[in-house]
Amino acid sequence: QHYYITNNLRMKEFDIIVFGGTGYTGVHVVRELFLTSEKEGLSWALAGRSDQKMRRVLQDVAGETGVTDYSQVGVIIANVDDLDSIEQMCVKAKLLINCVGPYYLWGRQVVEGCLAGNTHYLDISGEPLFMEQMEADYHDKAAELGLVIVSACGFDSVPADIGVRFVQTNFPGTMTSIETYINAKVGEKGFSVHLPTFQCVVNGFSDRSSLIKLRKERNLPKLPKFGAPFRPKSGVWRENGVFCSPFAGSDRSVIARSQRYLHEKEQVVPVQAGVYMTFQSTALFLYLCVFGIFFIVLVHTKLGRKLLLKYPKIFTLGLVSAEGASPEQVEQASFSITLKGRGYSGAVEGDPDTTVEGKVSGPDPGYVSCSRFVAQAAYSVLKHGPRNVGVITPGAMLDIPEYVARLQQRGISFEITSSVKPS
Repeated sequence: QHYYITNNLRMKEFDIIVFGGTGYTGVHVVRELFLTSEKEGLSWALAGRSDQKMRRVLQDVAGETGVTDYSQVGVIIANVDDLDSIEQMCVKAKLLINCVGPYYLWGRQVVEGCLAGNTHYLDISGEPLFMEQMEADYHDKAAELGLVIVSACGFDSVPADIGVRFVQTNFPGTMTSIETYINAKVGEKGFSVHLPTFQCVVNGFSDRSSLIKLRKERNLPKLPKFGAPFRPKSGVWRENGVFCSPFAGSDRSVIARSQRYLHEKEQVVPVQAGVYMTFQSTALFLYLCVFGIFFIVLVHTKLGRKLLLKYPKIFTLGLVSAEGASPEQVEQASFSITLKGRGYSGAVEGDPDTTVEGKVSGPDPGYVSCSRFVAQAAYSVLKHGPRNVGVITPGAMLDIPEYVARLQQRGISFEITSSVKPS
């Protein structure tokens, strides 16, 4: 089943609006639309606070991508502090891509604007509290309107969430558990984290208690567990010659939400997941261990958070900056995620007898791949229709084969690397 574009959406001025397209990540989304929107036959506009900045971005990116005529690209003034401008922006689009973070500060008003304007909403948030709060507050309304409100359409958490669904749909039987291993590769120029991303991380760790409270208040029933007992790994360990540790990002939350929705809606057997990160060098591992200790100590006090956010470059030894990654750093970066699924070829009983390994890989994860993930998700929703509606996840919204095929055409690889089952 797919939910196709309704008559109310057909009357919109633009197919897509990118809100916050002058920010560091937003510029990459603009670049992706310049490269691909004409082929898709979709119209789009840029929205933000400064007309001058937006026109400069359009001029610069058009020159970089070889686009000579961009007169049909709209420019819309909108500000998160001006709710009227947000509603006026949203009503003009069939779908809005929100690149204005941190989302815990600026996301809710844009979601509400999209609901009021009958507009699909996608963002690149990796903030579990924001995502789960939006689901609690607005899922029923969005579903009633036939709209999708979907976060985590960037590197958080498309490779993991869609990667799990990709392995799940290619599993010869019933998959009951999966482990994902993230490997972010950097070149000789190193890497840098953009300040708004760091602000989201600080808030996510400091407001962990609010997320726990929200989950208790919602009191969702526990998902049933199928197959042999599965417990995600903890601590630090070496595996295949590299250090590994649990990944503290949003992937596990998003995967769990996808599995819950698909189990309740489509009776899919839910998969239990362990989400880990790997370190390509011992030096990087040691640096992150030392930084992690100081970060955890500081983030749990008001003074510590103030220092982290006021002097990020000092407290991260130059890792975080207002400028973000340099073009050379972006060009040299890449990522891969290895996914190891286990399950059963027949009856789900005893020990698993089947394993399938998959891999998702691509260029720079934070900006280049991120922009491709969210742009192609937007195209899929507008041209193919979302698989489900409401405040859901990429894995619940998208038709997996169709979306994966789109990403593969844009240089993101999805592959099954091994499959072992009883002979």
